[in-house]
Amino acid sequence: MIGSDIAEARTILADLESISDFSALGTDVDELCQQLLVTIADAGFPGALIPNIDPGGSLRILVAAPTMTAWRRLSPVLRAFAGPTLTSFNGITEPLPVADAVAQRIARSAPAATGVIRIPQNGRSILSALRALTRVRETIARAPDLQSAIPEPTSWLLARFQDNLNVGRRDAAAAILARLTDELRLDALNIKFLEIQLLAAFADWAAIVSLPGFASLCIARRPPAITALLLEALYQVHVAFPFDAGDRNGTHETYESTVRVFAQPMLTVPVPPTLTEGGWRIYGLENCVAASRADIHQALLREQPNLGWIADELATTSAADPVPSPQAHTQLDDARNALIQVDAVEAVDNVAAALAALAKLAPAELALLREAEPFSAALRLTEEAASSGVPSSWIEWLAKSGDPSFTVALDIARHGKDEWSFEAATSDPPHVAAMVAALNRAQDNPLASERTSQALPFFVAWLQRDPAFPAPSMKAVYSSLLTLFALNSTRSGTVYESSQVLVEALLAVGLSGAEYRSLIADIDELAGQAFGVDMIYWVLDTIEGFMRASAPDAKAREAFLHGILARTAPLYGRLSSLQRTAVKSLAGELGWSLDTFGVNVDLAPADNFSTRLEGLRIAIYSLTEASSRQAKAAIEEMTPTATVDCSADHGGSVRLRALAENADIFVVTWLSAKHAATEFIREHRGNRTLLYAQGRGFSSILRALEDHFA
Repeated sequence: MIGSDIAEARTILADLESISDFSALGTDVDELCQQLLVTIADAGFPGALIPNIDPGGSLRILVAAPTMTAWRRLSPVLRAFAGPTLTSFNGITEPLPVADAVAQRIARSAPAATGVIRIPQNGRSILSALRALTRVRETIARAPDLQSAIPEPTSWLLARFQDNLNVGRRDAAAAILARLTDELRLDALNIKFLEIQLLAAFADWAAIVSLPGFASLCIARRPPAITALLLEALYQVHVAFPFDAGDRNGTHETYESTVRVFAQPMLTVPVPPTLTEGGWRIYGLENCVAASRADIHQALLREQPNLGWIADELATTSAADPVPSPQAHTQLDDARNALIQVDAVEAVDNVAAALAALAKLAPAELALLREAEPFSAALRLTEEAASSGVPSSWIEWLAKSGDPSFTVALDIARHGKDEWSFEAATSDPPHVAAMVAALNRAQDNPLASERTSQALPFFVAWLQRDPAFPAPSMKAVYSSLLTLFALNSTRSGTVYESSQVLVEALLAVGLSGAEYRSLIADIDELAGQAFGVDMIYWVLDTIEGFMRASAPDAKAREAFLHGILARTAPLYGRLSSLQRTAVKSLAGELGWSLDTFGVNVDLAPADNFSTRLEGLRIAIYSLTEASSRQAKAAIEEMTPTATVDCSADHGGSVRLRALAENADIFVVTWLSAKHAATEFIREHRGNRTLLYAQGRGFSSILRALEDHFA
């Protein structure tokens, strides 16, 4: 739909129907053109597709979108259905033709973006293009109404996706990704970026390299964080083995013959801020091949600890040959390049760089950009972002979170988690104090508190980027965030899984007696006085975390554990078999009997998990051997015919390979596993069931099984 409201849209449709006549093109063409005209007043369509006959008698389609957001939703679908293989449309905006009555009427509705689709002028091509465009309308019509049918905004789904990644719930994250795909929430490229993040979170590098279109991803414009993950995947799959073996010739040969063709387009400076060790080594190998890349050489000099033996070769690969002088770039060229990045890739740093480049232009140069495509559309997007300001840190984001006009808060937080620096933030006490103060101020403002609560999974993901996580210096930040989690659960009933990450972090860094009691109070607030069945595993994971950690106040811990476990008693009859098994096991460890509260432990559960596990061979990999033993005992007690094998091998072994190849179900505890062992298991599992448990405790292993069978 175009126009300010449905009434205006219908007026535009009536006006254009009165001046448009396609009957001379044939009955089939006329019918299809009438179907496209209706998009003008279709409230569910993000814009309008208006057939129009140019002065030469050729049929073309004028495209109009009321907002840039609508254009960004419509453009990828148009490219997919009627792109360059059928029409001229390539996704770039284009002004409407002048001196055309239809175009002039459309222009009066003040569309934010327009385009022109030109069609090859033969009968078959015209019909093919028009049918493809009607399928665009039908596809968008079939997509759920994001405003009414689905109350959750896309930004909330992305926060939940990140929340599940933070704790290692692979299946849950994959389910959200499938929903985002099925409901057309994001375009295909951004869906692919999320898939890469999902695979990288579980170090499934081989799956990334095997993705359909991997070569295209390497040359496509993408966020810096995705570039870092693609480089790490190339390193782990192709280079890591000869590199770790010290095979210098083999490493260089593999890089040049297999990796370089993919890596070279991604090796730019400045390097991605999230670049990891493998990525740095790819840069180092490129420096050995292309010694003239002085920019790479300079960047590597500051990262020699990450390079391994490649650091020894830096001196011999310094730019001995003269480096060609780069062509002089004008400030206008810099601005154009920055705007192209904004239009191609959603990244906070790109917007900030574009704003800095635009600030250097003269008014005449700025006017030139405003008139030329594809820069004018990107300029409008940049100016929209600039109107609300672009934070460059969490402290700035928190300061703006109470501003009603800061409507892109969650989108910026999602990108900021990868792009904002954490080194100074986590090592400088005044900076830590400023962050805590900003978090506390956010709690006092309802809008800021709500936005911060929704962004908590991204905040936790940023914290986990710190190699020192959990860091004692950040204890106050962890505590303030957990308090925000607790406040959010009180208001909306939502408890993010990421809260468990902060609980574990606080228990790991060590607390005073007062801090320990404050932590217990926050968890009590999170759990509530009458939590539901959906929170049982969260509660059980919390109990296990407290039982594993030392307690500065033993009495407070005992009272807390007994109190929170007692709150599960009224729910016992509604718990699944696996949940009951976990509750009984933990109650036994605490010397506490469910009978005390009148719970009938012999009550038959409503599910058939026990039956479904009969005769299965289940393998568990965890370095926390006490947890895997507890899970083994619980499963075999519930289903005596099930066979459970546990492993804690630090790398590949004959026994671990046998388990990977022969077990019906294999469960890996994500937070308590060696990378080499996980890769070994994946390699030998093939397509057989491999589950990831999110925590270190035995209840998380049971939860993984339950999620699988649910």
